[in-house]
Order: sequence, then structure tokens, then C-alpha cells
Amino acid sequence: MATVKVTLSPQDYRSKVWVDWCPGCGNFGILAAETQAFAELGLNPRETVVVSGIGCSGKTPHFMNVEGVHTLHGRSIPYAMGIKLANPNLTVVVNGGDGDLLGIGVGHFVSAGRYN
Repeated sequence: MATVKVTLSPQDYRSKVWVDWCPGCGNFGILAAETQAFAELGLNPRETVVVSGIGCSGKTPHFMNVEGVHTLHGRSIPYAMGIKLANPNLTVVVNGGDGDLLGIGVGHFVSAGRYN
């Protein structure tokens, strides 16, 4: 299955779910940057998966109009690796906070680096 480039704006990658982060939260900037990057790369929303753990950053897939998975605390990276192994044609992105990826998930972070 070949990846199809599409022409969408960053808003096209946003879902209709109300973003309930606290005013001034840095996740707003991350969400904006991520949707901008998806638009610039021309990613197909049906071939893009956003994986997250728990916490405020874990809500990111809910606010995006792409495929998304809300996983266990600290296990976003191995879950994302499983998705990519199952379907290498997908674009897989992991979102997580410091407690999720660098606290309980630090072992997976180091392991993912070894696998590039």
C-alpha cells in the first residue's frame, strides 16, 4: 500500500473535541506544531497514528483528526513500535510527558534509541 500525499491545512488535522488543557499549557504549542508538521508533510490522516500514554499530553490523540491510541503509563513507545512493525506503511508519532516517557518509560526510550 503506497502512502498517498494529501493537501490539508493544520486545522484539518484537528478533531472537533474541545481542548480542555489549562490556559498557558505548553501542550497547546505542541498540538499546533504537530498539526502544522502533518500538514507540511502532507500526511494522510488515515495512515497516521498518534500514540500517547497518560497525563495531559496523553489526551493529544483525542484532539487530532488522525488515528490515535491512548495507552498505558510509560508504554507508548513499545506500543508504537508494535504498530509500526504490524504496518510499516503507517506514520507513527508518540506524544508523552516527562513522567510518562522519561519516568516509568525511560527504559523503552533508551531501547527505542538502540533500534533507531
